[in-house]
Parts: sequence; structure tokens; C-alpha cells
Amino acid sequence: MSRFGIFIFLFLPAVVLAQSYSLRFYGTGTGDIDRVKFRIDGATNLLNVGAGDCTLEFWLKALPHENLGNVSGGGDSWTTGNIIVDRDVFGAGDYGDFGIALGGGCIAFGAHNGSAGTTIVGTTVLTNGQWHHVAVTRTVDGQMAIWIDGTNDASAAGPAGTIAYRNGRSTSWPNDPYLVLGAEKHDYDVSAYPSFHGWLDELRISTNNRYSANFTPPSQEFLPDAVTVGLFHFDEGGGTIVSNAASAAPLTHGLRRVGGAPAGPVYSTDMPPLLPEPWGAGGCILFLLMRKRA
Repeated sequence: MSRFGIFIFLFLPAVVLAQSYSLRFYGTGTGDIDRVKFRIDGATNLLNVGAGDCTLEFWLKALPHENLGNVSGGGDSWTTGNIIVDRDVFGAGDYGDFGIALGGGCIAFGAHNGSAGTTIVGTTVLTNGQWHHVAVTRTVDGQMAIWIDGTNDASAAGPAGTIAYRNGRSTSWPNDPYLVLGAEKHDYDVSAYPSFHGWLDELRISTNNRYSANFTPPSQEFLPDAVTVGLFHFDEGGGTIVSNAASAAPLTHGLRRVGGAPAGPVYSTDMPPLLPEPWGAGGCILFLLMRKRA
């Protein structure tokens, strides 16, 4: 007599998730600390955006009363806000520069083409202790826009032409060829050009104009695509290297410069409301095993 046993195994693989983090900055503004630095010079450095269309976006959280800088709008007035992204150059602008700051709790975005500069300022106050998605876009013909949680918050015609860093530029300021997060890059005067207090996460730098109409903010961590040249999840949890997860090569990674009292930027488990990207097999595997017994 034969007996057939049919065993059905339903595998539901555990989704393995790495610990995710954001970066918490404390606005130190001195000593080349409490910031992240990305070198942008070199003929093959893809982070040197601004020669064409570009988009910078990230998630931000800031508390009330921690970012007291103000921005009047126009010119290079973004520099007087609490500086989030500093891609300024000291002195004559050559090709140009740009930056993002909080002024009166709102996002200010400025660009300069070496001859003229414009700063636009949004109207949505972000210093409310909540996570917000922030994007700024700029086209090579000078159109600038700020997007908060998927909604256009400000837009204007700015200076046209390149605002990229000129490779080989002569400078006596060692931080000129850097894009810096969380601080005024030269530590020139923290009272006049204050640094950012708060959290940042999911920085993406793209070589296109991603947003031209209101959109739904992302619900999960960014994935690289063909126009992503910088993708920083800030999930290292330690060490000094901030890894670039973009797919375009060569990749430029960042350097976390820790210091101050309290010391920042520190890795934080305070996260925006995003679904992390799991790894591992997905779905279910149905495995049938037939066994014959005599």
C-alpha cells in the first residue's frame, strides 16, 4: 500500500529592515563643525549642479524658537536666514552660487549668476515641530520655485545661466569648493549668517526640474534614477562618511563634521513619515513536496 503525504509550506519571508536615521543639527556655526560637507569641484563631480536645470529636496523638521534668522527677500538675502544648504562662494561669483535657509520660519531660496542675484521666500511656516517635505527647483532660464509638502509656496524669475561652481576657481577660502549642509560654510559671522537648528533627512539632488505643478509628497525613501546625482539617506548611524546612494558614477560622498555643545550633527531616530525600502525576497513562495511511502 502506498501513502502519499503532501506537505505545503507557505513561506512568508521576514522583511529585513535596517535601522533608519535622520541628522540633527544644533546651529553651532563655528569651527567647521556641526555640518555635512560635499566637495563639488573637479571636472567629473556630478554634485556640481546648476549649469542646467536642477532640483534639491529633503525632509526637514524644526522646533519653534530655534531658528530666528530673517530674510528680506531679493538679492543674496537668503544668507541672513538659518542656513540649511550653502553652495555660496566668497567674493566675485564667477559662474554663480545658491543656497537655502529658514527666514521667519519659512524657506528662502537664493541664486546668483555672478552678475545678479534673487532670493524668493515662501509663506508656509515650518518651525512647528512637524516633518515637512521641501523642494526647490531652478531652470537654466532662471525660473525658481519653492515647494512645501507638494504645494508651490513661492516662484519667480531669477538670474539666468549657470550657477555651478567654476572648476579651477582661484580662492583663498578653503570651503568655497563645497556644498555644506546645516551651516554657513565659511563660519564668517554666526550672528549675521546663522546656522540651521533641526533635523534633515532624505536629501536628493537631481539634474532636472522635477516639479512644475503641485504633487503628492513622497511616501517612502527615495530611489535613485537617471537624473539623481546625489541621494543621501543619512542611515549610517555612525562614522564620518555620509554615503551617496545615487546610481550615477562617479559618486561623491559627504563628510560629517561633528562638534559643538551639544555635538552635532548627531544621528537621530526621529524620522519623517516614510516607508523604508525593504530588502529581501518579497511575496509568498508556495512549495509543494510530495513524499511517497511504501
